Amino acid sequence: MQRTVDAGLNEHLNKENAKVDAETRNNMIKHYDYGQKQMYGMLRQMATERGLSKAELDASPGEYEDHLQPKAKEWYLNGMTEADKLMGQ
Repeated sequence: MQRTVDAGLNEHLNKENAKVDAETRNNMIKHYDYGQKQMYGMLRQMATERGLSKAELDASPGEYEDHLQPKAKEWYLNGMTEADKLMGQ
């Protein structure tokens, strides 16, 4: 009888853990997407404040899209990786 109860409880806990894992994954994806959008927004704002026009921001090839934006993304991803390491992941 006890084994049956344990097996049922174990199955229930596994389902609950799977729900929490899925929710956590979705939250992390949203957090990453939001952070990346915010970074791009700040980068565009700084570029316009420094004198680049909207046409220059969207030009390809161009300094912003071909150099500055990829470098900012690289540093953002490095920061995310470092944060993961510090969290033990």
